[in-house]
Amino acid sequence: MLQLRCMANHYDRIFKENIESLLLPLLKKVLGLSPPKLLPIDAKMQVTQEAEMDNIRRVVHDDPGLDYGLQIEFHVTDEDLRKRNLLHYALFHQITGMSLRQIVIYGGMARPNHIHQDELKLNGLDLKFEVIVMKQIPKELFIDSQVPEEVILAILCDFGDDQSEQVVRQILQNLHKILRRSNRIKKYQKQLLILSRLRKMELIVKSEVEAMTIHYDIETDGLYLQGIEQGIEFEKKEFVQKLWSFQEFSLDKITLLVDLSPARVIEIILEILQSEGQSEAQALDTIAVYKEKFASK
Repeated sequence: MLQLRCMANHYDRIFKENIESLLLPLLKKVLGLSPPKLLPIDAKMQVTQEAEMDNIRRVVHDDPGLDYGLQIEFHVTDEDLRKRNLLHYALFHQITGMSLRQIVIYGGMARPNHIHQDELKLNGLDLKFEVIVMKQIPKELFIDSQVPEEVILAILCDFGDDQSEQVVRQILQNLHKILRRSNRIKKYQKQLLILSRLRKMELIVKSEVEAMTIHYDIETDGLYLQGIEQGIEFEKKEFVQKLWSFQEFSLDKITLLVDLSPARVIEIILEILQSEGQSEAQALDTIAVYKEKFASK
C-alpha cells in the first residue's frame, strides 16, 4: 500500500508540473471546453492537516456572476471519489461562494469501476462530476501535438491496433522533433518512463530511449559527421581517378560528374600524376595537353 501511494505521488507530481501546458488543450480536446479566461485561486484550501486542494482555477467571464471554479485531478487508482469530491466542493463554496466543476482524469490501467461513480445523491443534494478515462481516448489525440506535455500522455491512451513498441517510438520521435537537441528532452523521457509503469511498459520505453539516444548522438556527433565527410571525399577522389584513367572526359565534364570544384579536380589529378612518378612541372604540362585535346573538339 505504501509503495502504491509513493508511485501515485510520482504520477501526480508529473501532472502538477505539466498542468499549465496541459490545462487548455485537455479541456478543449477531451471536453470541448474553451474557457474565456482562467485565473489561479489565491485562497488556501486546507482539506486535512496533510492535504490541500490544488489544481483549481477560476473560470472568468465578463459577468462575474457567471464565474465558477474548475478543479482537475489526476488519479491512477480505481476508487470511489464521491465523498472526497463532496468535501472539496463544500470547502470551495464556503471559501469562494462559487460553484465548482470537478474533473477527474483516470490514468490507471485497472477497469474503472469505482471511479466511474460520478454522482452522489442524498436527500436534498445531487453532486455530479466528470471522469475522463485515458485508456478510452485514442492516442492520436495527443501523440502528434506540438506540446511535449501532451505527447507523453499518449502512453496512457488507447493504442488501437498498434504495437506498444511502435507507439513508444512515435512518442519519442515526436519529442525529438519538437525539442530538437534541447536538454529538456531528458525531462520528458523521464516522465514518459514513469508513466509507462502504469502499463507495465517500462522496459520497452527504456529500450527505445536508449536506442534513439544512440541514433541521435551518432547523427550529431562531430567525429561521426567528420568521418562521413571524409568518406565522401575519398569516394569522389577515387571517382576522379577512374574518370581520368579513361582519358575520354574533359576536365569540365569530370568536374560536373564528381561535383567538385575545378581547382579540387586539378589538385587530385596532380596527386595522381605525381604518384606515378611525374614531377609537379611535368604533371602540369600533362594536364595542359589534356585540356588542349578537348578544347580542339
